[in-house]
This record gives sequence, structure tokens and C-alpha cells, in this order.
Amino acid sequence: MRDYHEAKAMAHAARAFLSEHGLKITNSQSLELIAEAFGVADWNTLAATIRGEVSAPYTEAAMPTPASIDAGIRPRMPRFSSELERTLQRALAHGDARKHQYTTCEHLLLALTDDPNASKAMHACGVDLAALKKSLSDYIDNDLQSIVVETRTSIGGSRPTAAFQRVMQRAEAHAEQMGRQEVTGDNVLVVIFAERLSPAVRKLYGQNMSAEDAANFVERGVFKAGT
Repeated sequence: MRDYHEAKAMAHAARAFLSEHGLKITNSQSLELIAEAFGVADWNTLAATIRGEVSAPYTEAAMPTPASIDAGIRPRMPRFSSELERTLQRALAHGDARKHQYTTCEHLLLALTDDPNASKAMHACGVDLAALKKSLSDYIDNDLQSIVVETRTSIGGSRPTAAFQRVMQRAEAHAEQMGRQEVTGDNVLVVIFAERLSPAVRKLYGQNMSAEDAANFVERGVFKAGT
């Protein structure tokens, strides 16, 4: 990383790559994504860091190589399925529709209830999808008022939280471990349980679904007893 312009080029390349895979994000979201990748709080901080105004809180090991991003590839990692890409678009749309600054794991789980692979796994684990949708919608509408940005005049401004991004990274790794060529919604469902403090996970536990239940079905095809 030599200058500010290279960071912007990386953001542009990341945005183009996601667009090619059906996940459209705004320019500001791509900039924030690069900042997240470098372990920096936001784009303004990263830009200041590059200009030598502040010290960057990241390590060399955490830095993605410009070559890998410019090439638009994620080596040895499976790609998102078309169904999962639509699910991620729905999650972002849930945030945008409510003028939320961030798209959280709760928005993601709500979108997963309509994902063919994730909803199949939830059904196999005894989840009442209608009840879960209502519970998540109520939480998103009533308990996330602090992230509403009333001054927003255009859509596309809601950006994934760090937890959301961690879930997606784990989902890629999980699909790879299973030998899959694509990441699907059920991979996301299995790994979302790692965010133990997330209200989304508490909602799943409230439906008597556990990480073990999810893994048993997705990895071994075992239905939860009594379903």
C-alpha cells in the first residue's frame, strides 16, 4: 500500500468483483469494506493513516495483497451461489428500507428465512419460520432505532456490520471444508451461531435450534428428533 489512490483502486476492484457476482454495493460501501479489511474503524481513518496523519491499527498479516483484489479473485475459496447472492441483496434491502446505517446479523437471518437452503435446514431443525420472521421483524423495527439515519435520501447506504462480514467469511470456510464449489444459505446458517451475543442467534435458540442441530443437518443430513 503506497498511497491513498491505491486504496481507492482496491475499493473499486472489490466493488466490481461483487457486482459481477450479483451483489451490488455503493462506492461508499466499497470504501468502508476496504477499511474493514485493514482493521480500521472507517474509511476516513484509513485515508488519514495512508497520508501519515495517524497510526494504523493493523498488522501486515491482516493486509490483503493488492494483486489478489485487483485480479478480482479469492484463491481456493468457493463462490456464492445465485440463491445466496439474492439472499444477501434481501438482507441489504431490509436495512435500506428502514434507513438503517448498518445491515446486521438480524437483517441477514431475516433474509435467510426466505433462502431455499437455509429455510430447508431451519425447517429440518423444527423452526417455526413464520414465528421467527415475525420475531426478527419486530426486533429490527423496534429495537434498532439507534441506527436509523433519517437524513438519508437515497437507497444503498446500509453497510454490513463487522459481525455480518465475519459470518460470511466463516460461511466460505465452512463450504470449503465441506468440499463445496459454492457457498449456500445453509453454510451461513451453521456459522451464524458463532456470533453468540447476537440477538439473531438468541432468536434461533428461542426456536430450540442449536448450532449442533444446524451442523447435523447441513453436514450429515440428520433431521432433529421430533421434526
